[in-house]
Amino acid sequence: MLLFNIVYGALAVISWSAFFYKLRDLIKDPRNHELRLLCLAIATFATPFVIASPWIYVRIDHALGVTNIATLFVYSSVAICEVSFLALLVSWSSAQNRIKLWHRLLVAYAIITVASMVTLFSLGDVSDGEHHVDFDIHYAETPYISEFLLIYAVLYLVSMVALTFMCWRYAKVVDRPWLRRGLKVVAAGAIFGYGYGAPKVVSLTWDLFGASPLHFVSVNVAPMCASVSAWLFAVGFTMPVWGVGLDRSRERIALYRAYRHLHPLWAELTHTFPDVVLFPDLHPSAPHKALQEEDLNFLVSRTVIEIRDVQLALRSHHDPTVAEAARELCTARGLADDDIEAVAEAAQIKAALRAREAGDNQKDTADVPHDPAAGDMRVERDWLIRVAKAYQRSNLAEEAAAGPRTVAAGVNEA
Repeated sequence: MLLFNIVYGALAVISWSAFFYKLRDLIKDPRNHELRLLCLAIATFATPFVIASPWIYVRIDHALGVTNIATLFVYSSVAICEVSFLALLVSWSSAQNRIKLWHRLLVAYAIITVASMVTLFSLGDVSDGEHHVDFDIHYAETPYISEFLLIYAVLYLVSMVALTFMCWRYAKVVDRPWLRRGLKVVAAGAIFGYGYGAPKVVSLTWDLFGASPLHFVSVNVAPMCASVSAWLFAVGFTMPVWGVGLDRSRERIALYRAYRHLHPLWAELTHTFPDVVLFPDLHPSAPHKALQEEDLNFLVSRTVIEIRDVQLALRSHHDPTVAEAARELCTARGLADDDIEAVAEAAQIKAALRAREAGDNQKDTADVPHDPAAGDMRVERDWLIRVAKAYQRSNLAEEAAAGPRTVAAGVNEA
């Protein structure tokens, strides 16, 4: 009994958290039919975990003065949940009308089943004591209640099969990644639901002809399978929303880290060429404050553009021997091709800045920065991060930037 209290309590917290998470969206868009269905579905599968907890179950019965009435609430809530999920998937469906018709018939079947369950429970006699854990076994041969249990179990199993089929079908055609993942998670939850529905149907059918050997599975294993199923439903049906939010958070963190990596190089280059900074007030006073910026993507994009603008302004100070020296040093150390080019570009920037500061004569060169991005700002950003790291940390870049000048000075002295 303690195990059921703990498991159901934890799942109640998870499920109701998912409900309130989606309720925020429904409050913003109260006329959204699909959001209403989703909130109803989540609420009706969260409710049973509250009611079915043994210590709450008996208190509900005592409060209403009807023994085991909580079982009717639990099973009816689960049935309504399944109807809501199926209706939601029908609403999402872009299938042909004939397929939609079968879906609607399935929903109608579920509604009729719920009405039959209420009627049969009212006709049966379950007043001989509280049976919050073993209700299905204890009343498996009780007139009307056995039928109540069997049609509920059949509905549950049929709904799980339908959810599996529909979710996998739709997951193949949707173009939103998080919706596709969510549908697959729901399908996995429905498969776990077989572990509840199948043993119940088999055990209850067996009890019509004699004592079933599956009572232990029905009482102990099946509820755990249903618990896992419900948890996966909570995750899967809310995934399209929180998954997108997760992507946004990851992207914002990636942009923040990108700015932190690019800022030292940007600061040094724009100190020499301040005119390239189009929006001086855009850049925060300290790099760590970038996370407070509302449009962090624009900040990073401007940083990348301004670094490239300075590189182009320094092009006349490029010395091809610097890049050649950097490549030779990197090759000798066994660096990968992209790392070699990043060090070569960093060395070229160092050397060009020093040449300009020293007032060296400008060279007539058509050399342009290495550009693997082909116009893709994200790739451009990632590439310049590698260059910025090499600029700050690579001894090879420093050695290559200093080498040509040292050689030239030695030749002049000679």
